[in-house]
Amino acid sequence: MITIGIGEILKAVDGTLLWGDENGVVTNVVTDSRKAGKGSLFVPIVGERVDAHRFIPQVMQAGAGVTFSSRKDVAPAASGCCIYVEDTLAALQKAAAYYRSRFDIPVIGVTGSVGKTTTKEMISAVLEKKYRVVKTQGNWNSQIGVAMMMFELEPETELAIFEMGMSLPGEMARLVEIAKPQTAVMTNIGVSHIGNLGSRENIAKEKGHIVKYVGTSHDGKLYICGNGDMKQITRENVPYSLCEAKCPICYYGTEADCEVRATDLTVTETGQKFVYHGRQTGKVELSVMGGHNVNNALVAMALGEQFGVAFDDAVQALKEYRPFSMRGERKDAHGYHVIDDTYNASPDSINSNIEALFDYAKTGQKIVVLGDVLELGEQSEKLHRGIGKFIVKEAQKGKTLDLVVTVGEGASFIAKQVEETSNIAVKICKNNEEAAAFVKECAKEGDWILVKGSRGMHMDEVVQKVVM
Repeated sequence: MITIGIGEILKAVDGTLLWGDENGVVTNVVTDSRKAGKGSLFVPIVGERVDAHRFIPQVMQAGAGVTFSSRKDVAPAASGCCIYVEDTLAALQKAAAYYRSRFDIPVIGVTGSVGKTTTKEMISAVLEKKYRVVKTQGNWNSQIGVAMMMFELEPETELAIFEMGMSLPGEMARLVEIAKPQTAVMTNIGVSHIGNLGSRENIAKEKGHIVKYVGTSHDGKLYICGNGDMKQITRENVPYSLCEAKCPICYYGTEADCEVRATDLTVTETGQKFVYHGRQTGKVELSVMGGHNVNNALVAMALGEQFGVAFDDAVQALKEYRPFSMRGERKDAHGYHVIDDTYNASPDSINSNIEALFDYAKTGQKIVVLGDVLELGEQSEKLHRGIGKFIVKEAQKGKTLDLVVTVGEGASFIAKQVEETSNIAVKICKNNEEAAAFVKECAKEGDWILVKGSRGMHMDEVVQKVVM
């Protein structure tokens, strides 16, 4: 992080100095009081369970240079200073936007209902072949996380890739004002958070705010997955009127009318291959399964071309790419194979992972263990039943699961739909422990087991017990 004067921050956040000397400097920004030290700016976040203002005294005692506060009765510390702001999160975002403004580098924003993290990682793998890249760490794609990522920019940073998530109206617009991405990727528009936003159209409008600064510099453009109805839903609902530039668009995918597309998809023992068609044409090999990962790789290749990465280097980067923990990670134990995709879930991503399971599973039983998809609101039963309908529809095509195990009230509708309309075996479990025990009883050597559910369902507990 570049050193920033406290006076600069005071001005950037429209704050008021409550006490202390504003002539010091900030060398790091923290929201976790345990990480505060000399030169720190501490931002006390008011959460549902904890109001971090209570940690201000110990943070200042630890040597922090400055703290924000939305309380005016903060006792003065022996050193450092306190800046009063109405909202500490909003102040963090303003400070982050100010810090971001000091860098004239290409910034890529990645959004979508599913696949953001994997797409971001594949893009980074390709672009790191040529550039010093800063990318979103872990799950820092939220209102706090995106702001904190700005302070990871350094003088030597040549390009940045920020994952940008949202679940409520207005959130994407705030993230865009912080990161100001001139190039953006929209992986898809699914039903994640539909309980908060009401419809896919509304989700497209909210995520579509990412276009505001696209094309304003660094030859930026908007990449949209062009499969299915994505062209139609984005053309009709993304607020392109917000664009400050012409916002050039590139559709990528497996459909014939995509500008960047994949053909000749084949499955291998360790992954899959396809032929890339963009500015150049050539073979690409992945060490991960699933058609969704082909789409992720396509846009990574396209961005490699945009930013001048050698084609062969981009191909090599994707061949070397491996999934992160709990994101399609394969774990072999007791003679069977477990696909751990428990980091999060949506109806769309579950369907995609089931499709990938059929590519993996050449022998043995095909078993899925599915937990609730959260934040679906009043449409929860309908959307969970939709997953069940997808499973049955695939079975009618000859792609049959041997067992469907569910955990949670919402996921139980998957099992009920499958049971009511097919001969596929199902088991509805009360908790993760019961599901894991049942799967261990059923699993045999050579079987393939997919485990997936929303993060709040802690489906990784099932994986841990099944492989132990």
